[in-house]
Amino acid sequence: MKTSRLLAGLSAVIAVGTLAGCATTGSSDGSGSTGGGTTDQTLTTIIGNDIDSLDPQAQGTTSVMQIVDMMVEELTAIDETGTAQPELAESWETSEDGKTWTFKLKTGVKFSDGAEFDAEAAKFSLDRLLSKDTYKAAPNELAVIDSVEATDASTLTITTKTPFPALAQALSLPIAGFVSPDSVTAEGNTAEQIKVPVGTGPYVYDSYTAGDHITMTRNDAYWGEEPAYKTQTYRFVTDASARLAALQSGDAQVIASPPASSLSQLENAADQDLLLFDSSYSVQIGFNTQNTKNPKLNDPKVRQALSLAIDRDTIIEKVLFGTGTKLTGPLPKSVAGNADVTMPGYDPDQAKQLLAEAGASDLKLTMVASDGRFLNDYKVAQAVAGYLRDVGVEVTLENPTDFTTYLSGVMVDPKEATSDLRLIGWGSIYLDASQALLQFRSDQVPPNGFNGTYFSDKAYDELVLAGNGEIDEAKRTADYAEAQKYLVEQAPTMWMYQVKNAVATSSGVSGVEGKPNNMFVTTWATPAS
Repeated sequence: MKTSRLLAGLSAVIAVGTLAGCATTGSSDGSGSTGGGTTDQTLTTIIGNDIDSLDPQAQGTTSVMQIVDMMVEELTAIDETGTAQPELAESWETSEDGKTWTFKLKTGVKFSDGAEFDAEAAKFSLDRLLSKDTYKAAPNELAVIDSVEATDASTLTITTKTPFPALAQALSLPIAGFVSPDSVTAEGNTAEQIKVPVGTGPYVYDSYTAGDHITMTRNDAYWGEEPAYKTQTYRFVTDASARLAALQSGDAQVIASPPASSLSQLENAADQDLLLFDSSYSVQIGFNTQNTKNPKLNDPKVRQALSLAIDRDTIIEKVLFGTGTKLTGPLPKSVAGNADVTMPGYDPDQAKQLLAEAGASDLKLTMVASDGRFLNDYKVAQAVAGYLRDVGVEVTLENPTDFTTYLSGVMVDPKEATSDLRLIGWGSIYLDASQALLQFRSDQVPPNGFNGTYFSDKAYDELVLAGNGEIDEAKRTADYAEAQKYLVEQAPTMWMYQVKNAVATSSGVSGVEGKPNNMFVTTWATPAS
């Protein structure tokens, strides 16, 4: 069982405890499960996007990560404060210089194909993550790892290039999840690309149909507590109203992001429950800052002007029906290392003036946005386009596509970019600034990472990397604060709001957990008694 289950569940309860009719999670025995025993039933969950990759080492979408994490586990897990807790590692210690980490591993754990989980198997997956030969591997902040060694069967030693105090937290990322080394030659997998993950988790891959669903079955040989449901199916439905209809008809028991206009109804429904919780993510409208078609967007003053044109308060109130939180800096408050920085307000007159001063009153921009990935995301984009038109910008908002197609169109090499503005969701899965600020680092410009704004600035990179490697917590925080202040001045994106997630469930299901890292977990759900 995952150590963080109860703690994550408690944070969700706190977040929704004032809402009428909301489900609680967790139990007095500390297991994170509300029921006893197992069932032959199937739990059907609907999310708004398809799967872009099932390879643990290529994860970049939280709604997919939460699925992969049902089959694959990591060394650590995080609690609701972002503190690392043991998962497949029982304990760890760090050298005085902060560069050598020694992990003692759980023994007696097996992959779902029967192979032993040990230090050599752990090394295999971490080496895959760091290998340039692995299909779309995204080591991100874990690129700081210099070497991984199996000291003995139950001891793993990781050496980093520079000190990285957040390593234990970062190793909770699904990209650091472990697959059986034997599985890379089975079931269509290769060492370069995993399509059927074989991990140590409580569920096992059963089938996947692109654009429709993935099904997993209970791992009856799981080393920890058995999950209740024999089968869990995740379906992919872009339209929020269709997701709600499926819940109301009984075709699904859990849905992500119901229509924002339905939240009040769900709060008071007798046969549905609503889970509403803050996340560590923000929704942004990112600029193409290496723009050859619209080079004026490469000027921070123009980007600042456009940001002043957006009425975020009204978007939160009218488009999101209150399901968003105004940001007081680039990072949500739930992310360690966040700093209060003066953010752009709403001043369309000043926006027009600054655009005129910059010789950019005649801008013609192309904008793209996802539909179904975040609550009312495409409607948010429509509202932003409208505000920009109000200050004289000609905006073409492209039709929405499925999320996998959308992602493949915006996370491309700058030379292949076709849009000027793109809706982006970003935050920290392990609730630390080292990951949240990774978004704008130069070494993360696609195809190397997920810097969809293409922002590339040496001064910014140096500030973030200084914070990442600083052992002194006060100095680390100060470096991150300077980086955030500089980032707002450069304005590579228009920060819109902190994401507040909504998950609706049938009243016949309990134990669905909302987590502060933009995920929700159905793994330990049970039929309500």
